[in-house]
Amino acid sequence: MLVELIGEAGRKIHTARSRNDQVATLLLLYLIDEGGRLERELAELTSVCCRRAMQWADLAFPLQTHAQFAMPGTVGFWILRYAVSWDRLRRHAEYFTGRWGQYCPLGCGAAAGSSIPIDRRIQARELGFAEPSPNALASTSTRDECLEYLWLAAQTALHLQSFATDVIAFSQTPFGWTKYPRAFGTGSSMMPNKTNPDAMELLRGESCAVLAAHSEAIMLLKGLPSGYNRDLQCVKPIVHRTAEKLSRLIRMTTAFLEALEFDAERLREALKLGNIGATFRMERLVREGVPLRKAHEQVATEVRSASEALTGTNLDCTTYQTIGGANPGETRRVAEDILAAMRSSA
Repeated sequence: MLVELIGEAGRKIHTARSRNDQVATLLLLYLIDEGGRLERELAELTSVCCRRAMQWADLAFPLQTHAQFAMPGTVGFWILRYAVSWDRLRRHAEYFTGRWGQYCPLGCGAAAGSSIPIDRRIQARELGFAEPSPNALASTSTRDECLEYLWLAAQTALHLQSFATDVIAFSQTPFGWTKYPRAFGTGSSMMPNKTNPDAMELLRGESCAVLAAHSEAIMLLKGLPSGYNRDLQCVKPIVHRTAEKLSRLIRMTTAFLEALEFDAERLREALKLGNIGATFRMERLVREGVPLRKAHEQVATEVRSASEALTGTNLDCTTYQTIGGANPGETRRVAEDILAAMRSSA
């Protein structure tokens, strides 16, 4: 076909090249594109999280540890946890995408370069790379960049699964904290009283394939000898399907977050449970000069005896004073800092 299009030059296209280095180059170009897409989609998801964090910064509810009510927090502080996590991965994607554009494999040939003295710097420059790759055998034997992308995808999916699990828990009948968006759920085929959180359950389930992709690729590469082996071909479909699936999951999560709302009255009622003001009570005693272990023992005794002393405990989240804590002002500050950093790097 090339000969038909460009004449004799088409017969020279493989000079000092092999399928091995061509595939490695095309795969790198694909990863650069997908890394950029992942960075952009994580930026949009993070932006939505930050905006919602500022909107929900004063909406108090119980934070949990060990699936037990633990301390007062806010919905804004909770969603900021995901903004911070996804922004970290966005910055990793930005870094790796830049690194993937450093070395160009084209011109490495099958395994050891070529005796024909082509200038690989020209190919690298014309394809947008910084320079030729420094070792032909490494370029044709490895798929390290694929593993880096799949690691980023797996880390992203871990947080997607946690987010889905949180929302499912918040939406269950005893809590009823969310106003679950009907467009992201379905009714039961038999029980007319139910709306199922289908989108979040599917997000949690579909993320498993993204998590497994990294392990699958590692197993394919494990124990391969140096030099091209056909096993490497099996990595490509893993990367392709993971990239497409992850993109769909991130975009769905972004749309879901735009539609999600919370029931402030149900949240207020939940704050009355579990003695979650106990830590504030203990720290107030510490500020008054009581040693912490003694204050802890005193408040634990009050909790066990259902003492009236905890009834009027202040649950105001402005009580938090430390950097990164659940103070509404601190939540807004961190959210604004993340948004500002993304604007400056855009």
